[in-house]
Amino acid sequence: MALFSRQLIAFMAVAEELHFGRAAQRLHVSQPPLSQQVRLFEERIGVPLIERSTRTVRLTVAGLALRDALQRLMDDGDAAVTAARRVAIGAAGLLRIGFTPTAAYRLVPAAVGIYHQRHPGVHLSMVEADTAQLHALLRQDRLDIAITRRHENLVDDDLRMEPIDSEPLVVALPAHHPLAGRDDIDIAELADLPLVGFVRAKSEYFHALLNDLFSANGVAPNIIMESLLPTLLTPVEAGVGVAVVPASISDLRPRGVRYLPLKAKVLPRSILYVAYRKDDNNPAVPGLREALVGAGAI
Repeated sequence: MALFSRQLIAFMAVAEELHFGRAAQRLHVSQPPLSQQVRLFEERIGVPLIERSTRTVRLTVAGLALRDALQRLMDDGDAAVTAARRVAIGAAGLLRIGFTPTAAYRLVPAAVGIYHQRHPGVHLSMVEADTAQLHALLRQDRLDIAITRRHENLVDDDLRMEPIDSEPLVVALPAHHPLAGRDDIDIAELADLPLVGFVRAKSEYFHALLNDLFSANGVAPNIIMESLLPTLLTPVEAGVGVAVVPASISDLRPRGVRYLPLKAKVLPRSILYVAYRKDDNNPAVPGLREALVGAGAI
């Protein structure tokens, strides 16, 4: 194989230079051994590849075809090496991203937009799911990175989790509500208002966050129904009740819903985390993590 490679290199040098002397100089060999390598290569191929005369060297039709085919192979090989190097430095390849629904309102569009501008050669695959599902997909190597919440019952030693965004809770009221013209609302006032809460089975994080909020401030909420974001805002806009939601959704239903800052002695914040496997080896992950940190509020 090594001998064949030397013969092939010799042929390509002569085919490109169309001059044995220049080809020999290019390969740093003397001309007689080069001529011998080319003749051996022609014998191996079984057809004449080069026409020689005392004044000119030119390729036969078969020689032209072989030269062009070999050049395409070398070009493809160079392109494959370049592609591999781009993947290795995170400039190309595939990045599988998961995110919780509430992350899609502000953080994910901002961070993914920044990342795509910096790494346009990386193909993005995106999945929306709840935190438990995202953790499972990460463990199964079906995601490379996820923007998620954190639950005590979902501690996973195989994952790295870093806080990247923190936002306050606000009160969502119908635009025609008597309190909608206020600058803010005290949590004690919520005890007298019908409240739309979060379904525990599907929004465990926010269900627990609101429980902590009301418990820490000594308020007994009057929860009349439970729902999920963004459909939770439908009964709010309809005037059925009010809701405590993360501030990032305040761009939803801008006409029918008014959002007011919440005043309380103890006011927990909604926190998002970036999660990825400790043994992850996708070079594209650090770039998105950097974009998430830059777009976040921590």
